[in-house]
Amino acid sequence: MYQAYWGLQKSPFAARTDCSALVASSVHAEALARLDFLRETNSPLGLLLGPSGSGKSVVLAEFAQRAERAGALAAIASASGAEEPHLLPALTVGLQIAPAASAVEQWRNIADRFDELKLEGLTAVVLLDDLDRATGSARALVERLLALPSAPLTIVASARPETLSRLGSSLLDQAALPIDLAPWSESETREYLETSLARAGRQQPAFSDASVRRLFELSGGAVRKVNQLAQLALLAGAGQKLVQIDADTIDAVHEELSVVR
Repeated sequence: MYQAYWGLQKSPFAARTDCSALVASSVHAEALARLDFLRETNSPLGLLLGPSGSGKSVVLAEFAQRAERAGALAAIASASGAEEPHLLPALTVGLQIAPAASAVEQWRNIADRFDELKLEGLTAVVLLDDLDRATGSARALVERLLALPSAPLTIVASARPETLSRLGSSLLDQAALPIDLAPWSESETREYLETSLARAGRQQPAFSDASVRRLFELSGGAVRKVNQLAQLALLAGAGQKLVQIDADTIDAVHEELSVVR
C-alpha cells in the first residue's frame, strides 16, 4: 500500500480524513474564530462564503463540534436542493426534539424548543451548507427561524460568492458578518501538506519544492483540489518508487484527474 511506502499511519488527503490539519490553516482558523464570535454574541445570521472546494463543509462540521463543546446545541444539514421537509428532521435531531408526525407539528415543536432553551439559558446553532443551492421553501424556513422572537439561535449558512444573491434580499439584509474563505497562498498550501503528512506519521518532506509550487498553480489554492492532487501524487509516487514527489508527477496526476472529469 502507498501508505506503508511513505511511512504513513493513515491517509492524509483522503476525502473523509481527519480535518485537524485543514482547520489549523490560518484561513480556516480565522473563519472559525469569526463563527465563534457570532455564536458568543448571539448574532442571528452569519454567511460563510467561498468557492466550490474551499472547505466550507469542513469548517461548518468543525464549528458544530466546537459549539457543542461550549454547551450549545448544534443542528447541521446540507441544504443543496433541499425542500423544507428535508431540513426539519435534521433540526429536530440537533435540537434534541422527538420526531413528529407532520411538518406542522415539527415546526411547532421547534418553536417550543427555543422557548425552553431560553428559559434554561442555553443556545443553539443551525448550520446549513450550500444554502444558495436550496429551494425557496428551505430559504423560507430560515426566514421563519429568524423571525422567532428572542430565540437563542445563531444560523450560519454557507454559499458561493457568485450565487450569493439566490439567498434573497431578506436573508442578506439580516446577515451580521460575511466570512470569506479565500484560496490558500503557496506558503499556506505548503504548510497544509507538511502538517497533514506529519499528522499522518511522516516527518520528512514527501513533496519537492517544485512539486508544491506546481500543485499550488494547478489547484489555485482550493482545498478540495489540493487534496485530490496530493492524494493521487502519493499513489503515483509509490508506484514509481520515487524518493519525493516531483513536478512531473503533479502534472501527470492533474492530467489524469482532468480526463476522469
